[in-house]
Amino acid sequence: MSSGAFIRFPVKPAICQAAGSRRSSARCLWVSHLEPPATLREQARSIIEQCPQTPGRVHPLGGFEDAPVHRLLTTVLPADRGLLLRKRLEWYACRGAGFHNDAHYFDVLFGAWCVAGPPRDIVFPRVTARVGAALGDLVIFDPCEPHAVLDAGQDAYARERYEGAAPSVFVGFEIALDAAARAAFAINGPPIAGDVLSSSVPINAETGALP
Repeated sequence: MSSGAFIRFPVKPAICQAAGSRRSSARCLWVSHLEPPATLREQARSIIEQCPQTPGRVHPLGGFEDAPVHRLLTTVLPADRGLLLRKRLEWYACRGAGFHNDAHYFDVLFGAWCVAGPPRDIVFPRVTARVGAALGDLVIFDPCEPHAVLDAGQDAYARERYEGAAPSVFVGFEIALDAAARAAFAINGPPIAGDVLSSSVPINAETGALP
């Protein structure tokens, strides 16, 4: 049975750009909670050991396919929306992360499931949203949207705060950006005007501000 909720944004969508294509940004994100199984938490321990000591960046630490984990993730997706979860999953870890986007993931929605680490938040400054990033927290969002991984309650990234900090470990996954996903997340054609989100648009790593 699916569980979770959409969080709607109070601001207008931005223009997402990549490789000559344009679309509007998502007008919401999806949050849920799913306790990671013991086997996944055990695997996360080895990912913690692999996480670089340098804070501020999200590090990809290897892709994998796991049919039981894939099935478990589908239980919390909004099943009535027909979202298509891709089979390949990815390990990610960070000791906090400054504001950035992942606009190279232009054709998917991105999911992050926290399976280890201290309580933190994923903060989306442009749309004034924040969601939990503690054990079991799960979010699906538009990767073009600027975001950061910060200690709970923090609004800005300060590198010194995360020096030597324990890493957050996520299982990352992708949702195909097909008609069903576009409808669920209110992604339409590009708006006439608005903020532009792309890999070439700089984002202030400390505050998330756009130029």
